[in-house]
Amino acid sequence: MGELEVAFGRAGNGIKMRKILEYVFTIMGIVLISCSCNRDIQKRNAQEIDSKQKQNKMAFWNVPKKGANMFCSRILREDIRAAKTYGIEFVRLCVDKFPSKSRDFLLGNADHYDHLEPVDLDFLLNVLYLFEQENMPVVLTMLSLPGSRWKQNNNDKDDLRIWKDAKFQQQAAHFWSDLAAFLSKNKIIVGYNILNEPHPERLFDTKNCHIDQINQTEVQKLLFDFNKLIVENIRRVDANTPIIIESSSYADPNTFKHLRPIPDSRTIYSFHMYEPYSYTNHKLNKDRLPYPGKFDGKNWNRANLKDYMKAVENFRQSHNIPSNRILVGEFGCYRKQKGLPQYFEDLISIFNEHGWHWAFYAFRENTWDGMNYELGDRPLPWAYWKAQERGEEFALTHKATFPQFVVLKNALCQARLRVGFLRDASKLLSGFKQVSHEIPDWATQ
Repeated sequence: MGELEVAFGRAGNGIKMRKILEYVFTIMGIVLISCSCNRDIQKRNAQEIDSKQKQNKMAFWNVPKKGANMFCSRILREDIRAAKTYGIEFVRLCVDKFPSKSRDFLLGNADHYDHLEPVDLDFLLNVLYLFEQENMPVVLTMLSLPGSRWKQNNNDKDDLRIWKDAKFQQQAAHFWSDLAAFLSKNKIIVGYNILNEPHPERLFDTKNCHIDQINQTEVQKLLFDFNKLIVENIRRVDANTPIIIESSSYADPNTFKHLRPIPDSRTIYSFHMYEPYSYTNHKLNKDRLPYPGKFDGKNWNRANLKDYMKAVENFRQSHNIPSNRILVGEFGCYRKQKGLPQYFEDLISIFNEHGWHWAFYAFRENTWDGMNYELGDRPLPWAYWKAQERGEEFALTHKATFPQFVVLKNALCQARLRVGFLRDASKLLSGFKQVSHEIPDWATQ
């Protein structure tokens, strides 16, 4: 016993030393838990969308969320699981590419909406059930509405009838009211994105100036009246699910200068970021010009990207809207462009600096490979194209080690670690406080 006293001092000090060691091991356990980037996301998402959250789905968006777009003709469980493994916290799901015996999925026919197509609705419910089984929250997104058929399903022609004829807006309100009534109790849906990339500017001549400057007084009135009508109709049947509205000019951040907020406390405002477009677009760049660099006579770097999005922050501040009510619904670039990892790093750092939610485009899109970053910058095998000609699926090899995707993966992981560490630490320390009230001050500071 004397030797122990020599080693640890008095017996009382030995007891204190043992307590200190216990807390040291506790903190080590917290670090180990937090540094496991591929665990706990299922539990965390499940807790955020459990039965209590059904009554307050807005709580899901209280902290910045990092997601991905899945605009696919089919959804595979393995892809949802891969998304979870990377730390993706929600999926912005487009339904317009899903197979349908009707002209337009869910709508029946965008020329005249009457009711939800039952077969399509069953298909959608089966897809949502996959997401629910994997505890992956979903933002349901429409590319087509009555009088506004998605261009790629409309012989590459803009369908602007919804902005010209009030009957199509009424049909769109009817559609969303029907859909929201049917899905209001679905716990996996954390947002209704009512229309992807609205662009009423196309009603006017856009040849002589940039589209985001065209007739903004008229454009914003059209958009506000439309958004207000849809939101009011959804709220009659679903008071809880957040509604996501986008700025005009294809969800351009610049048109936030004129965007009018909706009188609804559960609305999230969204924009898409593909600027400079002559860099991100394959047809315009053709893998020639790198980022950072000069595009259309203007230098583009992180500072220029941030400046391009300043209207969003000005809108938020002038209308006293919290940062966690802003969503970057899409951002991305053709996967072979030079300097893409740096472009992603700069964008994500700006989004995180502002505390905005974000979702990259796209994750494992099966109808186009151009923004599937797990394919790197390599051309696809000839067998893939032959399978496409035959209308067959071809299993591509996805790798998380390509520089383009590593940036996204690291950003997803870091975001989850920050939140996960604080939650795990809070839970563990709270548990120890219940066992013992002798936690030293330094352990909780």
